[in-house]
Parts: sequence; structure tokens; C-alpha cells
Amino acid sequence: MKAVKTFYSKAIDTFREFGGTEEELMWLVGSRLALFPSHREEIMLRLRAMEEIVRRAEGKILDVGSGSGLLALALSEKGIVTGVEKAPDFFPFLRTLENERLKFIQGDFLRDDVGRDFDVVVFSYILHDLEPEPFLRRAIEVLARDGRIILGDFDLNMLRSKVRAFADENCLRIVEDVTLGRAKTHGSPCEAFLIVIETGG
Repeated sequence: MKAVKTFYSKAIDTFREFGGTEEELMWLVGSRLALFPSHREEIMLRLRAMEEIVRRAEGKILDVGSGSGLLALALSEKGIVTGVEKAPDFFPFLRTLENERLKFIQGDFLRDDVGRDFDVVVFSYILHDLEPEPFLRRAIEVLARDGRIILGDFDLNMLRSKVRAFADENCLRIVEDVTLGRAKTHGSPCEAFLIVIETGG
């Protein structure tokens, strides 16, 4: 995926711009690679989820909980993207990813003004430790009349069944509910899944 190469290149540039040394680079990379054998299946599923989300998104897109910005960057190949991220530490790097199709907002999705009339709201790997209902309700508020919610995550804390129940209780249509695979994450094996919800006005 083109976005991964761009993301990596920008990350290296930022590291060097802020004075990173070769020794620090070796430590950073080495400390992550040391964990690779036990996390490989999870990494593969997270990348697959990203690819599946990008395949289904287009138009005006809101990426909630952008983190380091890789998914938002990939989504910008398909539409005009706003990424919202609460943690300020990401922003020196996120600003380097911005372009005419991608902007980031530092803020709280549940409380702050993130814009309106989005065609798609994306939640990727952020709701598994949270109660999804307030996030899904807020997504409906900021979506255009016939918008979509795309959620990719691991089924921790009964997330998948909570999302299904929310859709059912609010007369929303689940148009896709796909199992992407199974891997160990957060200390236990569980399924990775993708759900696409249409609000239908």
C-alpha cells in the first residue's frame, strides 16, 4: 500500500528533523522488532482491516482517533479526510502528513466540533476498551443523511455484539459484518472484524 511507504518515509524524516541519532533509531526499531514474533498475526490483521476500511470509504471522511495518522493518510487516497486525535504528542508528526486532502484536528470527538455532513465516519482499533454507544451516537450526528459508519477492531469486551445491538435498537442497517481472522491481542486470542453500518437518513 502506497500510504505505508509514504508514512514510513515521513516518520524517518521527522525522526531526523528532531535530532534522532542512529543509536536511538536502532533502539526504537529493535525494541519493536523484538516483539514481532508474538504480534505478527495481530499486525497482519490490523493492516488487513485498514485495507478493507479504505476499500469501502469514499467522499468526505472522518477518521476518529487517528493516532499516528497512517489510516487517515491511506483514506486520503479515496476522499477528503479529517482526522481527529485527542493526544497532543502525535501532532508534530501529523502536521507533516497533511495535504490538500487531509487535515487533522486535535480534540475530543465526543465534545468538540469536528465538522458535519461526513459521508463516512471511521473507527479503527479504538473502541475495544470503550463503551461504543456514545461514539456511535456522535457519529450519527456528524454524518450526512445517507452516511456510513465503518468499524474495524478486535472483538474485545463484547464490542461486536454491542455494535450490532446499537444498530438494531436504532433501526440502522448493517450492510457488512465480516470476520477478518483471529489473533492474540491484549493477552488473549480473539476475532478481528469489520462492520459497515448505513444510517439511511
